[in-house]
Amino acid sequence: MIKFFRKIRQKLLSENKFSKYLIYAIGEIVLVIIGILMALGINNQNDQRKNNASEATYYCKLLADFEADIILREELNLKADERVKLSKELMLELASGEKDKSFLVNKFLKAYRTDTYLPRNITYQDLVSSGNIKLLRDERIRNSLLEFNSQLDDKLIILRENREELINEIFKLINTSIDFGIYEFDYVNDLIGAEVVATLPKNDWHKDPSSGYYKNLQKVLIFNVAIADRQKQHFEIINTLMEKPYKLLSAKCGAE
Repeated sequence: MIKFFRKIRQKLLSENKFSKYLIYAIGEIVLVIIGILMALGINNQNDQRKNNASEATYYCKLLADFEADIILREELNLKADERVKLSKELMLELASGEKDKSFLVNKFLKAYRTDTYLPRNITYQDLVSSGNIKLLRDERIRNSLLEFNSQLDDKLIILRENREELINEIFKLINTSIDFGIYEFDYVNDLIGAEVVATLPKNDWHKDPSSGYYKNLQKVLIFNVAIADRQKQHFEIINTLMEKPYKLLSAKCGAE
């Protein structure tokens, strides 16, 4: 094709038909420009198709993250219920005076154990960090996601502060003195061995309601119940905040 156009140009020049050559050259330039524009148009269409596909994928990934996060909070709520149950049982068992200290401190260990809430928002974080948030052309969804995650960050700060406060109270209780009986935690007992445990001081504070350890254990158990319930309240608020973006994503992902 290139050789064909070259022969036409050479023929026109050899015949001194400059005006026809000029018209032909302009036409050839126009054809080249049209070709370039067509190629750019095709590339733009391909890019748009890719962006549309990425957008649809992101909507469904965001929805999947939300659903995984709902399940996670439900699991943590069940663990919070277990913490409350164990704490109440332990307060009654402590008051009964029928359980030995080893039983009480090991149940206490189970009662305050909890997992940190880490939201399942990998897709949103990827959208923000990569700048691909602009691919979400649905402004209602984009704005609802931004609003939800901003409010979620506030809740995460409160949840983290509550958890840290509980942990501080627990460590103040068990680390104030060896008399509390930290060596009676099963895992500590296994680590140091019975021979070493036999050399440590014994304190039956669990039989003395006036003991500082006794009173502090009651206080920490009550605090544990309060923090567990407060966590559930914050999770309920998060569920409410999630409703709008969740419904929008469900409709969008289902329509794709």
